[in-house]
This record gives sequence, structure tokens and C-alpha cells, in this order.
Amino acid sequence: MSLCSSGWFLLFPLALIGCSSGSSPAGKVDPPPVLTLPFQGEFRVTNVSDHEYPFQFQDNNGYLLSWWGEKLPGVDGHQGYDFPMPEGTPLLAIYDGEVAFAGWENPFYCPSLDKTVSGLGVVLRHRLPNGEVFLSIYAHLSEVQVRTGDQVRAGQVLGLSGNTGCSTGPHLHFEMRRLRGSAWPVFDPYGWSGEGEDPWSKHPSGVSSVWLWAEGKAPPLFAEVSLPPNPQPTDRAPVAITKVRYMGVRDALNPNNEFVEITADPRFASAPVSLKGFFLQNKLGETFAFPDLTLEPGASLRVYTGQGNPTQEALFWNRTQPAWDNWGDCAQLVYPSGGRYRVGYRSGCTWAQGLGALASEEARILRDAHNLPLP
Repeated sequence: MSLCSSGWFLLFPLALIGCSSGSSPAGKVDPPPVLTLPFQGEFRVTNVSDHEYPFQFQDNNGYLLSWWGEKLPGVDGHQGYDFPMPEGTPLLAIYDGEVAFAGWENPFYCPSLDKTVSGLGVVLRHRLPNGEVFLSIYAHLSEVQVRTGDQVRAGQVLGLSGNTGCSTGPHLHFEMRRLRGSAWPVFDPYGWSGEGEDPWSKHPSGVSSVWLWAEGKAPPLFAEVSLPPNPQPTDRAPVAITKVRYMGVRDALNPNNEFVEITADPRFASAPVSLKGFFLQNKLGETFAFPDLTLEPGASLRVYTGQGNPTQEALFWNRTQPAWDNWGDCAQLVYPSGGRYRVGYRSGCTWAQGLGALASEEARILRDAHNLPLP
């Protein structure tokens, strides 16, 4: 009996294994997992592919339904995945194929920017080992390095990431489509492992999704806010919060997806800092007490939500459930003096007092759309 057919799934920190949601079109056997990374490195995700349903600017149920069945905040009806990254990041072909389109899309009205725009993008057509045809879409590029009709190999550079077209920040919009008849419904290469049947696979315009990433080649999906210590000119905290990773895949089963990183700022910590009397709190007031240890100037320490064996670089809250709310929270480092250093996301912190910094997840919510032509 397979793990997928039995309803089980395996999840490891930042490693994902998905299951199919039904058979492939026309009764074909689902393709094997063969896709490779669309970029090198790890970048947070801000919008996932909405399984209920990927109709951007039309769907208004108030959430994105992820491939693991969790309701997440983001751009309702989003098609594909948004990975914020520095402009100029090389983007790679996920599989061998033909360039179906490369260049500037036809101008269209962008509601997010309230103007007519055109962006650079690439559309690849792939025939997978089972004979099925899929499309991969790369949108908002700053530079395209292939031409329509070119044959490309997996891992080949297609262009550079950017912020062109209907986009409110530098990122890669990555999307896939699965041929069904003469239509190209949105397809999720992470598959579906939520409870019950995938809503998108049951929709008249939908199609089933299946895990297509080769082993170790799936871009990890996580959300976080990251910032340097003491980013405001008036901040002088010897120890500061520098990262809050608040979302991964199935945090309820994998609480160590989450962590908060603190750093001793060498500008204001000239000697080792004792963490005795320091606490970490979320917006509900749930508290982690730091043990009696010291943090060297410039050193960082992460507090993971779940269980584990503590080291000099990692401590564990020993919770069995997530500590940080995906829809907005406020990570607070409480000093022995009572002062607080706060980092919020999605309006989790509305104000800061004393030694504090308030950092939104990003300057504004990342919104996007594209008008790249399909075959």
C-alpha cells in the first residue's frame, strides 16, 4: 500500500512530499516527479496557488487554499507562486522544453497599479515522460535570454527576475498549466495533500494536481520577515530580533518550521550578553524563557517552536502547536528591564514602545497579475 493511497504524507523541515489528487486527464498515468529548481537558493513565498479557486480578481472567499489544505492570507484567487527576490536573480528552466513565448506581453489594465502595463515573461512548453504536455510560466522578468521557438534544457537560464508589468515588488511569479482538451487550467506542481478531494480538481474549469518535483528539487515554501538589527536610527538594543519565520508546510504537525532569530548587535553589545531574564512573547502573551546563557557580539540564536536538543545556535520552545499566527503576529523580545523589541507582520504589531522596532512584512502587500499568451 502506498503512502499516498493510504492518506499519509511525509513532511520534514523545509522538505516537502506531496500526493496526487486524482488521475491525470484522459486516464493517463500521472507523470513522474522530474522538475528541477526554477532558481538557486531559497526565497520566501508571499502568495501560493489557490486551490479554491485560482480566479484572480474574481475569487473573493478571503483566503488562499494551499496544496496542504490550509487557508492562508494573500491575494485571493492567485495563480501560481510568488517568490520575492532581488532583481537580476537568474531564472532556470524546470525541465526540457520549447519556448512557447518570450518577450513583452500585450498591454493590459492592472488593478493593483491602476494603469495599463506590460511585463516581460517566458512561457515554456514541456512534454513529460508520460506524454502529457504542461506549461511553465515565468512573469515580471527584467531580462529575457531566450527566444520563442528555442529548445531549452532543464537548468538553463531563461532570464533574470524583475518587477515589470503588473507587479508591486521585485519577485518571480511562477505558474504551471496542464493541458486538458484545448484548455490550459492552472496546475499546482506541489500536488494536493489536503483533507478530502482537491476543490480545484472538482471544479468544471479545474484539473487535478500532482507532485512533479524531483527529489530535493522543490522550492521550499515558507514565509518570514527578516531585517538587520536595530534598523531605525534611534534603536540601540544590544540584542535584537532579526528574523521571524512564521509559516511553513503544515506547521501544526511541524512546529519547528517556525523560529525567531535574535542577534547580539556588535555596535551596542561590546561584550557577551547574558540572556538570563530575557523572554520571547507572541501577541497572545505566550512566553518562552531564555536559559542562563550568553550571546557573543555578532552571534545569532534561533528559538524553534517545537521540540529538540538545545545547542549554542538553537533553542526549542517545546510546543506541540504553532506559536506564530500566519495571519499576523507580533514577536516581542522582552528584556529583564521590561523593555520590548517588537517585530510585526501583517499588522500584528500596531505600535512599539521603549527599545523597539516595528517592521512590516514588506512595504506593501505583493500583488501581481500577468497577460502572457498561452499556446
